[in-house]
Amino acid sequence: MRTVVTGSNGFIGYNLCKSLQAQGHEVLGIDDLSSGLAENVVPGFRYEWVKIQDKERIAALFQEYQPDVVFHLAAIPRVSYSVEEPFASAEANLIGTISLLEGLVKAGLAGKARLVNSSSSSIYGGAEQMPTPEHLPGSPKSPYALEKYQAEEWGRLFHHLYGLDVVSLRYFNVFGPHALFGGAYSTVLSAWLYHIYVDPTYQPFLEGDGTQTRDFCYVDNVVQANILAGTRPHSFQGEAFNIAQGQSYSLLECRDMIEELSGRKLALEMRPPRVGDVKHTLADIAAARRELGYEPTVDFLNQLRSMAEWYRLAYPKT
Repeated sequence: MRTVVTGSNGFIGYNLCKSLQAQGHEVLGIDDLSSGLAENVVPGFRYEWVKIQDKERIAALFQEYQPDVVFHLAAIPRVSYSVEEPFASAEANLIGTISLLEGLVKAGLAGKARLVNSSSSSIYGGAEQMPTPEHLPGSPKSPYALEKYQAEEWGRLFHHLYGLDVVSLRYFNVFGPHALFGGAYSTVLSAWLYHIYVDPTYQPFLEGDGTQTRDFCYVDNVVQANILAGTRPHSFQGEAFNIAQGQSYSLLECRDMIEELSGRKLALEMRPPRVGDVKHTLADIAAARRELGYEPTVDFLNQLRSMAEWYRLAYPKT
């Protein structure tokens, strides 16, 4: 299978490229290195340093490479950044996605190639229904959430207008090895592990009272979902699927687990709740199980241990 991975040098993209290599697939990696790392390359794969908003270059690459599947991971997935810089956030997350959709059509790949679009649980806003199913109406509370919601709609539109094969995966709080502190997928887990294992002078903090809960999804599960979506024999029509673990933990529980794993205490600075954030997330993943064959691993403590070991032993030197 000939694949393109946008955001190939980022957290999820690098993990996905390694799995695609292990399964014998070809990859063209696309990244502008705005947050991805130049060293996150898989030997034997081709890489192009280009912004996905460069629609002429994207269309030319698609025309030349003729991919079977485009895994779209390039993004700035940060709520706080989108609140501070809504234009730049929208340019990367929405305009960049439209560039890919248009590029596939202009390359004559409608009906031939599939776009697996990375979306977000943030589109639900502060959903009251838990677990949250895909059919619940979107209620974005931040520019980032709105961008992801609109990107899904553009995917559906391109299917109906041009016959493009498009599916969206709504990620819930992705974490794991290679998730850099301060990077595109930086979470509270990243910040706390960075303090413990990399830079003890960094002051860790907690926004809100810590009772907020998250359905954290281990990166291997996200990679599994992408490959399942990319290889499903039947085409998609713009459907969206929750990709999570179907269980949630409070930030206070996460703090306790990290302290248990590390043997160290986190002296957290208490801060007000973050603007645009939601109180709880918990996914209904029945549709992904049924339609994609998705079966996530759910041993959160061991997953957190793997991430902690990467921070302790392999975090990039500055």
